[in-house]
Amino acid sequence: MKKRSQTVNQVLLDYAIGYESRQASLLGRREVLSGKAKFGIFGDGKEVAQMAMARSFKKGDWRSGYYRDQTFMFAIGESDVQKFFAQLYAHTDVQAEPSSAGRSMNGHFGTRFLDDEGAWLSQSDRYNVSADVSPTGSQMPRLVGLAQASKMYREAESLKEMTQFSNNGNEVAFGTIGNASCAEGMFWESVNAIGVLKVPAVISIWDDGYGISVPNSVQVTKSNVGELLQGFQRKPGTTDGYDIHVVSGWNYSELVEVYAKATAAARNEHVPQIIHVIEVTQPQGHSTSGSHERYKTPERMEWEKEFDCLTRMRAWMLEEKLATEKEIVDVEEKATARVRELKGAAWDAYTAPIMAELKTAVELYSVLRDELVLLNLPEVAESVAVEWNELVSIREPFRRDIMVSTHKVLQLTASANCSSRNALQQWRKSFNNDVKERYESHLYSEGKNQIANVHHVDASYDSDSQSVN
Repeated sequence: MKKRSQTVNQVLLDYAIGYESRQASLLGRREVLSGKAKFGIFGDGKEVAQMAMARSFKKGDWRSGYYRDQTFMFAIGESDVQKFFAQLYAHTDVQAEPSSAGRSMNGHFGTRFLDDEGAWLSQSDRYNVSADVSPTGSQMPRLVGLAQASKMYREAESLKEMTQFSNNGNEVAFGTIGNASCAEGMFWESVNAIGVLKVPAVISIWDDGYGISVPNSVQVTKSNVGELLQGFQRKPGTTDGYDIHVVSGWNYSELVEVYAKATAAARNEHVPQIIHVIEVTQPQGHSTSGSHERYKTPERMEWEKEFDCLTRMRAWMLEEKLATEKEIVDVEEKATARVRELKGAAWDAYTAPIMAELKTAVELYSVLRDELVLLNLPEVAESVAVEWNELVSIREPFRRDIMVSTHKVLQLTASANCSSRNALQQWRKSFNNDVKERYESHLYSEGKNQIANVHHVDASYDSDSQSVN
């Protein structure tokens, strides 16, 4: 049998990652609609372009993007399906959900820059992702600084020895943004600043033609941000401006080629790049809060099915004889099974401590109810029994349910002075402290360099110091 080439293996691997990511999006939506998660926003439709971007992303590089980039994160290995669902469920264990320990909305990615003591980790030998934030467009000013850092490390002799942060300025800062956010001032100011500074940024615009339910025609001049950006195109033989590329989001081979070319120019020449990825689809609409069938025409919906990036990539692999139908089906079946398995693992890991806490609470209820009966308080005992039944009947409980229930039981039994109520009250205080640690800690640095450890130093002046304006 002819040995499969490395290129073909890479294509199949990319398709498997993209297909897993799509299945994660589909199952993620169901988890939200079933009540297991509160809100969902996913990267479906952008899988192929993000795999191409990941191909050119090297250790030491940076990403400043937004909440649609799950496939990219899977492809570089800084996230996976189980971590994706852990974030969807808001799992507060940093090992389960390393991007933010459940403190950010789903799809908000990030990597660690500090160790547990607050000291810098080496960034030149790892993939770096600045923490995503919800206001779309706000990732762009950050991109300016990340790209400018590479230029400073390349040009400033005093920074050459700081190899834990840079390899002589060879790092590229990748930025991602949706077409609708390109109407914002932060986008245009950042694009201009990057061009003026001549720093190594690669900006990807995922353009699906809509901003939630609003088409490009009513939010971008000429309905095409790419056309507006043409004025930034550098002239041949110069270094002023950008290289601008336009590529379809379903064209795998062209995307890989464009990203390789653009990233090489940014990395080697420090010429910024814009990659306008057009004809992108969004199979599930903007988010779980709406339905795109309400604002897209039947013709547009049919077009999105035909030009779905994974559908097109699949057809291309068959046409180019890179894989057989059987091989592709095998990849798809394994990916589907794997996503279901990892989703289940994420849910089990998230719910296990909650179920343990609930078990403790209902055990305390049982003891309390029995003591109330002995104290000849049958009505109060019955009210505790009702709360016991309501709490254990919740199919998929959250900590909020436990907090509401225990608070209510303590109120119902306020007139009873007994040891079992005191035990419940003490447990609830301990539970409150645990919840506070889970949800309120690490909002700011808590290592040795935390702000509380920075001591005030009064300014001092020589006796002959002059006052200046």
